[in-house]
Amino acid sequence: MFMEHVPRDIKQQEGPTLTKRGPSSTLRAWELGMRLRRARGDLGLTAAAVAKRVGIAPSNFSAIEAGKRRVTASNLAQLTDVYELDDAEREMLESLRVDAEQRNWWHDYAELYSEEFLRFLGLEAGASTVREWAPIYVAGLLQTNEYARATIRAGSPYIKAVDVGPRLETRLARQTLLEEEPRLNMEVNLSEFALRQQVGGPAAICRQLDQLTEVITRDNSTVKVRVVKYTAGAHALTGGPLSLLSFDNVLLPDLIWQETAITGNLIDRVQVIREFKASFENVFESVALDDEDSLALIQQIRHEMEAAA
Repeated sequence: MFMEHVPRDIKQQEGPTLTKRGPSSTLRAWELGMRLRRARGDLGLTAAAVAKRVGIAPSNFSAIEAGKRRVTASNLAQLTDVYELDDAEREMLESLRVDAEQRNWWHDYAELYSEEFLRFLGLEAGASTVREWAPIYVAGLLQTNEYARATIRAGSPYIKAVDVGPRLETRLARQTLLEEEPRLNMEVNLSEFALRQQVGGPAAICRQLDQLTEVITRDNSTVKVRVVKYTAGAHALTGGPLSLLSFDNVLLPDLIWQETAITGNLIDRVQVIREFKASFENVFESVALDDEDSLALIQQIRHEMEAAA
């Protein structure tokens, strides 16, 4: 599932060591693009007209406004002139541009992943909340080293053995979002199937379920996991895994990350996002077990797996 710096099972069991989460260059580029688009819209200018005026190819200009392409200092100065922005606005946009130029950890894996997945990593790194439907595997941010390695190895027949280590590094690096301030808030609807699927064998599942228990019961945990039992039947989230990313910035809308066995893509369509949010909340509040019963079932399955190991 989620494609993902050192083995950290022991460290995770001891609880997180909180440090400061640095800015995401991906998120800064997106915010910069959104602010430039809004400034252009305020003046009623078309993208084509502005791109021609500042000498940027139309496709590149669209990518800049979408946050998918960086803007140079000289081009940004030209744009702020065109948009007649005041000194405070110019200073803020330049600060965003400098942050967007910074290199984050996921850039080290650019040759391993698609541009879309790298963008997802950058957006996730800047998110405030993730809501995830996990029907097949335990959510990647909650996986042990052992469990993650097993899912990565099984992920595709085309994954080279030499790439398993870097993918594992990626997944474990993502988990620092639960250990750095401000910590990521996470809500997970997790299927009973995912708990019982013997990824890596019964002993590995025992350790994974111990990890789940530790994460959701630690002091001041920002993670809530609710289990959807087999007996729940059909429900509003029936289907493949999905994640909803939300941000502490009114300019940045929610986004969905959808991943299949062979690809993944970001979805920004308002209606799709609205429907997923409603479906997620319905299952989380009315279909899944509550917090206490979910924890009890996780522990029950852990004991069953221990007996089978």
